[in-house]
Amino acid sequence: MKIKNILYYSSLIVIVILVNIIFHHINYNIDLTSDKIHSLSNESIETVSSLEEKIFINIYLEGDFPAEFKHLQNSTLNLLKILRELSNNMIDYQFINPNKSDDNKARMDFYKKLVNQGLNPTDLEIRENGKSVNQIIFPGAILYYKEKYLSINLLENLLGTSPSNNINLSIENLEYKFISSIQQLKRSELKKIGFLEGNGELNSNEVFDIVESVTNDNHKLSYFFEVERFNIKHFELDSLTNEPDIAKQINKLNNFSALIIANPTKPFNTLDKFIIDQYVMNGGKILWLVDGVNAKMDSLNNFSGRFLSLKNELNIDDLLFKYGVRINSNLIQDLRCTEIPIITGYSNKQPIQNFFQWPYFPLLFSTNNHPISKGLDAVKCEFVSSIDTIENNIKKTVLLHSSKNSRLLPSPIEISLELIKNPPPLSSFNKPNQNIAVLLEGKFESVFKNRILPKKQLTSFISDSKETKMIIVSDGDMIANKVSKKGNIFPLGYDKYIDFIYAGNKRFIINSLLYLCDSGDVAKLKSKTLKLRRLDQNKVKKYKLFIQIINILTPIILLILMIFFNIYYRNKKYGKTK
Repeated sequence: MKIKNILYYSSLIVIVILVNIIFHHINYNIDLTSDKIHSLSNESIETVSSLEEKIFINIYLEGDFPAEFKHLQNSTLNLLKILRELSNNMIDYQFINPNKSDDNKARMDFYKKLVNQGLNPTDLEIRENGKSVNQIIFPGAILYYKEKYLSINLLENLLGTSPSNNINLSIENLEYKFISSIQQLKRSELKKIGFLEGNGELNSNEVFDIVESVTNDNHKLSYFFEVERFNIKHFELDSLTNEPDIAKQINKLNNFSALIIANPTKPFNTLDKFIIDQYVMNGGKILWLVDGVNAKMDSLNNFSGRFLSLKNELNIDDLLFKYGVRINSNLIQDLRCTEIPIITGYSNKQPIQNFFQWPYFPLLFSTNNHPISKGLDAVKCEFVSSIDTIENNIKKTVLLHSSKNSRLLPSPIEISLELIKNPPPLSSFNKPNQNIAVLLEGKFESVFKNRILPKKQLTSFISDSKETKMIIVSDGDMIANKVSKKGNIFPLGYDKYIDFIYAGNKRFIINSLLYLCDSGDVAKLKSKTLKLRRLDQNKVKKYKLFIQIINILTPIILLILMIFFNIYYRNKKYGKTK
C-alpha cells in the first residue's frame, strides 16, 4: 500500500513538472479582460517578429511612485515582456531611476541629457513621513536600434484632466507608442512631404518649429519625413513649345506622399487648381489649413482698436466643395477660449494689466476616438471659421470642433476690443460643436470633370481619384509659430501672455501627417480604450458593513465547511465497521 501511494504521488509530481516545462515554452496567455488590454494587434506582432537586430530600450519609470504611476510602470513592464517574447528576445529593456544618484550635479547633468534626447520632465509630489516632497521624474523611454535612437514620452498630461484619467490614457497609448516608434526606427527611407508655396502661404520661419523644432527634440516633421518646399508656379518649360510643362509639374508633385497648404493669402488660378486636383486624382494626400476670413490680431494695434474682417478670397471654394466641404466666411466665438491682457489703468505711471477672455481664440479638445485626435491636448486657434460638410460618396470624420458654448458671426465682421467691455449675452452662444477640422476619405471626383481644361495642358486627364484622403482645417495659423521682430522663433502653440505652450497644435499636425501617409494599421492601435472602473462611493457607504461581513465571514465559513467535509470523508472511508 505504501509503495502504491509513493508511486501515485511521484507520478503526480512528474506530471506537474512536465506540464510546467511544456507551458514554459508556449505562449499560453489568455486575455479575459473585456477591454482586451493584454491582446496585441497583428500589426504589432508582425513588427516585432521581423526585427533583424536587437532593440535596446531604457525606461525611466523606476523609483518610489504613487499608485497611479505604479500602474503605468506595471503596464509598461507587462507590454515589454510580451514584445520581447514575440520578438524572440530581439527586444531588450531595463528600467532606470533618474534620481538614483546622491550627487546633485551628476543628477542635474543626467536630467539635461534626458531633456536633450527628447524626454519631458514631470514634477511629482510624493508623501514621505507625513510630508510632501517634490521629485523630478521622466516618465518616458528611449529606444536604440542600430545607429539610431528615438525617445517617447509615456505620460499623457492633458489640460483639465484628472491624474487618473491621464494615466489611463497613457496606458491605452502604450502599444501604439512603442510599435510606431519601432516601425520608425526600422524604416530605411523617409517618405517625402511638401509645403506648397506660390499663393502667399506661410514661409519657412513661420513653420520652423513644426519642421525642425526649436527645442531640438524628435517631435518634429523632419524626424518622420523628408520635408521640402514646392512652388506650384515655378514651371519647367517644354523644349518644343517653350510653354510651361504641366505634365512634368504634376509628376514632380506626385513624388510627395502628402502636401501641406498652410494659410494661403493669395487667390489660386485655374492652372494651380488643376495641378492640385490632378495630384489628388493620382492618390495624393493634402492637409489644408485655410482661413475663412482675413483676421489678424496685429490689426487691432491701431488708434481705434478695431478692424473689419472680410471673406478670404482664395478661389478654391469650388475645389473644396467638390471634395465634400465648405469653409464658411464667418468667425466662431467660443466661451472655451484663451485670455488676452488689457491695460485697465495706471499705478505710479505704470500700466496695470488684467486678463480677459477672448472668444475669437478658442481652445479645442477632441471628443472622438479617432487615432488623429484621440487623447489630444488643447489645440489653440485664432480667428477660426466653421466648416460645412457636403453630401457625396466621401467618408467624413470631424476631428476638431468648438465647444457647446459657441456662436457664429457672418462676415463682414467688425472685430473690436469693445467686446471685452460689452460681452454678448450668454444666451447668444447657441451654435454648439461647430466643425473646425474634418477628415475626408474615399475616391474623389475631379472638379474639372465635364469642364474645359486649362489650355495647352499637355498631360492625360484623370477624372476620378484612387482611394485617398485629405484633412481640411479652417484655421491657417494652427500650424504657425510666432516669430519676433528680431527673428526669434517661438515654439508652436506658445502663448506669450501666460508663458505656456499648448502642445495639442504640434501633436495634431504630426498625427494628421502620419495618418495621411500611413496605411492606418498602426494608427488603429490608438483606438484601444481602457475603461476606468471606479467604485460607486454611494453604494460603498450604504453597504459598507455588509461588504465587510461578507469579506470576513465567507473565508471562515468555507474553511469550516472544508474541515467538516474532510472529517466526514475520512470517517466514511476509513471508519471501522462493527
